[in-house]
Amino acid sequence: MSKIKNFSARLEVRNVKLRLSISVIFLLLIIPLFIAFIFYSYQTNYSIYKKNAIDLVTRANDESIHNLIDFLDPIADAARVTSRLVASNPELINQDKIAEHIIVNLENNPNIVSYFLASKEGSFRQVQKTNKSIPVGERVPPDGSRFVSWVIDRSKNQNAESTYTFFRSWGDVIEKFTSPTKYDPRTRNFYKGIVNNVSEGKVDIPFLDDPFFATSTKQAVIGTTYPILVKNELFGTVTAQVQVKTFADFLEKNKISKNSQTIIFNAGGDIVVHPDVNSGFIKKKDVLVPRKVLELENSAASLAMEMHDSSKLKQIELFFGDKQEPYLAIFSSFPADYIKPWSVMTIVPIGDFMGELNRINQNLILFGVLAFMGIVFLTFYLSKLISRPLESLTIEIQNILAFKSENTTLVKSSIYEISTLSKAIKRLKSTIAAFTSYVPRDLVNDLLNSGKDIELGGESRYLTILFSDLKDFSSLSEITPSRELLLRVSSYLELMTYAIKEEGGTVDKFIGDSVMAFWGAPLLNQNHAYHACVAAVKAQRRMLGLNAKLIADKKPPLTARIGIHSDAVLVGNIGSSERLSYTVMGDGVNIASRLEGMNKEFGTSICVSHSLFKEAGERLCVRPIDQILVKGRKSELLIYELVGIRDGDAETMATEAEQELCELTTDAFEHYTQANYEKAKTLYQAIVDKFNDQLSRAMIEKCQLKLKV
Repeated sequence: MSKIKNFSARLEVRNVKLRLSISVIFLLLIIPLFIAFIFYSYQTNYSIYKKNAIDLVTRANDESIHNLIDFLDPIADAARVTSRLVASNPELINQDKIAEHIIVNLENNPNIVSYFLASKEGSFRQVQKTNKSIPVGERVPPDGSRFVSWVIDRSKNQNAESTYTFFRSWGDVIEKFTSPTKYDPRTRNFYKGIVNNVSEGKVDIPFLDDPFFATSTKQAVIGTTYPILVKNELFGTVTAQVQVKTFADFLEKNKISKNSQTIIFNAGGDIVVHPDVNSGFIKKKDVLVPRKVLELENSAASLAMEMHDSSKLKQIELFFGDKQEPYLAIFSSFPADYIKPWSVMTIVPIGDFMGELNRINQNLILFGVLAFMGIVFLTFYLSKLISRPLESLTIEIQNILAFKSENTTLVKSSIYEISTLSKAIKRLKSTIAAFTSYVPRDLVNDLLNSGKDIELGGESRYLTILFSDLKDFSSLSEITPSRELLLRVSSYLELMTYAIKEEGGTVDKFIGDSVMAFWGAPLLNQNHAYHACVAAVKAQRRMLGLNAKLIADKKPPLTARIGIHSDAVLVGNIGSSERLSYTVMGDGVNIASRLEGMNKEFGTSICVSHSLFKEAGERLCVRPIDQILVKGRKSELLIYELVGIRDGDAETMATEAEQELCELTTDAFEHYTQANYEKAKTLYQAIVDKFNDQLSRAMIEKCQLKLKV
């Protein structure tokens, strides 16, 4: 009814406001359909574009992996050939003429920047291409030099110096000098890695270094090392180094979109290849070391890596930047049998692939705006055809809401729906006028809100009934002055009423200090059992506050006992033509009253039936009491004590102690029902010892009686 009142109040301004309201209704029907169409089209196209983007990025990752492998394989082959050459003539490792072979490899493979051999004695022989900008042995390469060799011969002297030789080609020496050195190749990762491989029998598998800044070439390199085996013993190693920049340039030139970024990283999250070589390294203690992907500052890649580490997903969508732009990150792994457990990540703004999709959406929105304007004009015009008769019907509705009995003429309209509505309103007015002559108007409003026809009599409906009573009220009334007793009982009744109303219940009647209420009528309530239990718990919790005030005033506290039962009962208007009462009747009402009385026998406060437990038990914190016989029924009735609400708020939530009490009682009752009375008695006694529980005391007595039989 309140909704009708609000609507009719909005119709008081004639013509314009009514026409606008009708137009809005039409638009509210059309706009969601249009929005749904736009959303569906966008989502479908977005899914297609995103799938294409995922496929494209995945292929790009695979291509990057294969290209890096194809890039490194020839380097490894060159190192393998040299290792076998030296293995066939071990003396070459300490002879200058091996440099001629190395120079051939450097000239045949421009990607190799350095080539060196290391022996088990600690000798070292390296040949690399010279670069004017890179000093060697703290000297700038002289003009005309193309290569430089670095030799440490420890075959005869472990304290040998470093010898540097600059030359144009083999035999054409430009400059040569020596300097002290502490460099020992046997302490380096490449040598230790080969030693480890050989010890594990992996003699045909090269050792592949993660990128590092070489001290000799002053640039980021990746080294491929093969062992030199003489008589199946490790004699030394051969290493070929390539620039990381070569492959970094490849990644940068072959981006799948303008803003995409591809990064190769190892199992520890260290960057192997970054499109910007300088971004792949970080300075720590005056040494450049590989940077972790997570250390990339202000980078969507670092966020994607963090999400990948936590979820292990190969495909990640994220938002990054001040504008929270959507990104797509695809992770791919190198083949499982590859030397290194490297992985590739490509991250790209999804917007790079959505340009065409955005244009399609703009066209759809433009079409929608034009259609919207046409619908506005049409609905505003059509609303004029029904605005005037609706204004008259609005006045009639207002009279009905105010229970006015003025005679009004029937609104006539050529529109079938309006004519039918006019007749229905006239009939409704006559019905309400007759009904309010013997039914209170508040109840009429509730019954009208229920949406059902109002008629004498009742109907069978499955409801929940609550009975509440005060403990020892008769004794209290004998020793308490009438006015004081009235105030105290009124406080209790008010407390109960508010708790019932808050949970949508209907207070049926007050019988002295007793309260009868029910849920599920006149308005339907699918969770009537649950709401009744919440109201009961609220009432008991609030009784604690009421009693605290009574005790503070040096007055005895009040103890309320509540019984709740769910059952099919008769509900409706019962009475005479002079006076009606909207109430419930039936055996279920008697059971609810009986349950309230059972609290006295077992020392409980809220007693509920098994039928209620079946309706809402999973949301309640209850403990079984016993199976009892109810007058008028042949079968026993299982009853429970309601302690709290499992999913309730702070006021009704069961405490941990109450939950424990329920669990212990349930365990004891299970033994009781299985006729294991001795065990049940022991468990109930443990509950008494811990909680001083009255119910458990009562059940101990029952166990003792059973044991005597």
